[in-house]
Amino acid sequence: MILYFLEPEVSGGHGEYTIYGTEEEMTIKGISGKLKYLHYEFEGWLGDDLLESTPTFIVSSKLGTELENSDFIDYKLEECLITTSDEFIDMYPNKEIPAFSRFIPLGKIEVEEENFKNWSGHHFCLSPKGELVVTQEALDFLNRFSIDNCFITPLTQE
Repeated sequence: MILYFLEPEVSGGHGEYTIYGTEEEMTIKGISGKLKYLHYEFEGWLGDDLLESTPTFIVSSKLGTELENSDFIDYKLEECLITTSDEFIDMYPNKEIPAFSRFIPLGKIEVEEENFKNWSGHHFCLSPKGELVVTQEALDFLNRFSIDNCFITPLTQE
């Protein structure tokens, strides 16, 4: 079995309205519990539909809608606040940012270099370090969208 470690485009970071979780929430929810609410502030954007700001991911409304219409069930979408920095506005005065949602993989996996272990069997997984790992089927689905700036590394089972 081959799975894929994805490193999506980083177009910004956590904005001032991000609400961080407690240690207790991280114990219960894993790395996803580190953030209770995401404010993603764009500093640039190359146009991808899947973006990252460790330890969280966001997906464009186009990708989110298609995920909801798909047979995939091992993820959660949450509302988040999207803003642009002053630098973004200066660099791209006429660039429109589509709506985005926070994307939370529900599967679990452990990644060590180019190997994985303790895979929960889900199509979308998150490692304890916040790494996104997907199956071939999920990668084929994501490739229908813009993920041109996403680094993809094949992983093999230990």
